[in-house]
Amino acid sequence: MRIKKIYFFIITLFIFIQEANANIKDKIVAKIGGEIITNYDIINEINTVLALSNKPADEKDFKGLQNLAFNNLKKKIIKTIEVKKYKVEKYSKEDVQNYITSLEKNIALQNINLENHFNKFGANYDTFINSVINDLKWNTLIYSLYKKQLDVDEELIESEINLQIDREKEIEEFNLSEIVIENWDEKKFNNIKKNINEIGFNKTATLYSNSVTSAKGGKIGWINSKSISPEYLEIIKRLKNGEISPPIKNNKNLVIIMLNDKRILNQNNLNVNQIKQRIVNKKKQEKLNIFSNSHYLDLERKIFIEVNE
Repeated sequence: MRIKKIYFFIITLFIFIQEANANIKDKIVAKIGGEIITNYDIINEINTVLALSNKPADEKDFKGLQNLAFNNLKKKIIKTIEVKKYKVEKYSKEDVQNYITSLEKNIALQNINLENHFNKFGANYDTFINSVINDLKWNTLIYSLYKKQLDVDEELIESEINLQIDREKEIEEFNLSEIVIENWDEKKFNNIKKNINEIGFNKTATLYSNSVTSAKGGKIGWINSKSISPEYLEIIKRLKNGEISPPIKNNKNLVIIMLNDKRILNQNNLNVNQIKQRIVNKKKQEKLNIFSNSHYLDLERKIFIEVNE
């Protein structure tokens, strides 16, 4: 990735929560591949971030919002270029609607829909929906490219579950939520921590998590202890309901787990096939996330990025 020079224009808080004037909004901030990012795009993305966090503008957060907006736009453009290259057109309208419904629930909107909520923050709702659709197309693309590498040994999983049942007579399950920070650094982590304290875990996951679970406020749901790595399981078992784990390093990613609930399933209420399917789906999704991240980083390294003064 070649970067000429990084410089962000200082836009006043008044401008990004109001209508930007024509001279400012048309200023080109960066060129990524054959696409451009203007000041208007930065302003709109900042307003989108604020809308998704349901958080009013705060001057002390402005620089961080600028950087977040730029990185979000960069990722969206790179993914869009790749989706267009492979001519991916299909997506599920039902998935779009489910995503919107999840956001409305996670943001805790009352007597107002997401579109009107975006309007209140001066964010372009249609632009946001287009980015949601593009993410769905990206997921379709990644699956089509790597589906042959997603196989897991279902018989082995079932055998391990049955062995655990025979040995322990019961299975422990945890209801979890997560925040995944890709290519993390101390500054990113401190920002996440700050937002968890200010707006809560679920809203922070929706806004900042790099996992597909961000669409559901980071909610993973019920997970069998057998499908959790020993390192994670040791930490999760020490958590109380509603408690958040210390950061867990996973290669270049940082993972924060919240325990929502836990339960013990005995032999009388076990559904082995259902448990097995949940484990299989989780392992496949984990592989897909790895392929998605790796594919994107490879594209980012190769694309030409020029940021103007």
